[in-house]
Amino acid sequence: MDTREAELALLDNTLDIVVVLDAEGRFQYANAAVERVLGYEPAALLGSDAFDYIHPEDCPAVLGGFEDLVSTTDRTHDGAEFRFRDSEGSWVWLAARMSSERAARLGGYVVSCRDVTDRRRAEAEKRRAHEQLCNIAEHTTDVLWMFSADWEELLFVNSAYEELWGRSIEELEANPREFVRGAHPADRDGIREAMARLSAGEPVNLEYRVNADDEYQTWVWVQGYPIVDDDGTVTRAVGFARDVTDRRERERQLLVMDRLLRHNLRNDMNLVLGHAEQARDHGGEAVSDDIDKIVETGNGLLRTAEKERDIVALLASDGDPDAIDLLSVVRDACDAVRTRYPEATVETTLPAAARVRAIPKLSEAVVELLSNAVEHTDHDAPTVGLTVRLHDERVDLVVDDECSHISTQEIRVLRGERNVGSVYHSSGLGLWLVYWAVDRSGGEVTFETTDRGNAVTISLERVDPFD
Repeated sequence: MDTREAELALLDNTLDIVVVLDAEGRFQYANAAVERVLGYEPAALLGSDAFDYIHPEDCPAVLGGFEDLVSTTDRTHDGAEFRFRDSEGSWVWLAARMSSERAARLGGYVVSCRDVTDRRRAEAEKRRAHEQLCNIAEHTTDVLWMFSADWEELLFVNSAYEELWGRSIEELEANPREFVRGAHPADRDGIREAMARLSAGEPVNLEYRVNADDEYQTWVWVQGYPIVDDDGTVTRAVGFARDVTDRRERERQLLVMDRLLRHNLRNDMNLVLGHAEQARDHGGEAVSDDIDKIVETGNGLLRTAEKERDIVALLASDGDPDAIDLLSVVRDACDAVRTRYPEATVETTLPAAARVRAIPKLSEAVVELLSNAVEHTDHDAPTVGLTVRLHDERVDLVVDDECSHISTQEIRVLRGERNVGSVYHSSGLGLWLVYWAVDRSGGEVTFETTDRGNAVTISLERVDPFD
């Protein structure tokens, strides 16, 4: 085998395509990789114009680079990437390296090409994903953000930041901690503490005031999460900020109305009850029955006011559902009801253990169901049943009473199937307390009628005992 044959045999075993073009760009040689990558037999390409196979959009740049190469000596041209038509008519991305040094033995200029189709497709997919993310980010009112773990570099933020904070993205890019100065001075220490926790690998959840132009009347809810490498190093902090000003204002209004209503109701009702008792003492038997009714109604209104306070506290709380021991909740509730109503019997059927995901105030819902079952029955010594049943993914708590059937209208209003209107008259706030406590726990309340009365079922997510 002579030297030329040895060189050609060596080129046929390379992974990259190696071709030789003459000064006009016609194939003078092609190695075996041409067939592996493009499907052409090397001999079939000889004499044809290489640029006829290049995608029309890419051809001018590649041709210009080749012509420049031919007219120059002692130079290589790297990095040209273009689409080349394969034997089946599909486009294959190639990255070429061209040399201006003529290969005398092969009769032209050597061009080596590597198939980069997979990389180009991956890059295109990455660009599409990035464009989609940017489109989503620019069409949401939430601020989406990403910082380096040390908060020295802003990696991403969408334009919603400017409206919510009242500051420019350019300022934030120049100084990534600028967003802290955009918060109310009284909230900044808490923000810095949350940043440190994020950098240490701990998720954060906080609310604070922003936008000095609006006198810091804008409240934002911020959730942040650390991005951790395989070795446990926190590399980035990501999250979102949402405008919750309306919600905060509704909560404030709700609390104000609660305090005013409860204060006025209690004061006025205590005054009414005081006069009623005096009237009973001085009015004799003629007014005694009417006064008893007034006292009974007044005490009921005071209990309603207390229940309203419990509901306001429930709705205004920020507690998220967590794993709790349902049996402890049930036992405490039963003890409280037995103490409050010694004439009642509460019968329980419980498993050995039951853990669920719920808010802490679920206990108030259980007490409420048991209390309702005692208060709204005609029996002097009522019996209430409480059963806890385990299922694969949920736990059911069932309370059986001896009361009149709960109206279908009230159940439909609770479920949102019917609006609260002038024709709706609730029997009280108790069922609303139960419904909202279970709803905040991510559970469901269902109602059935029985021969005895009602069966109210609370279904909650079951939690592994080791969680």
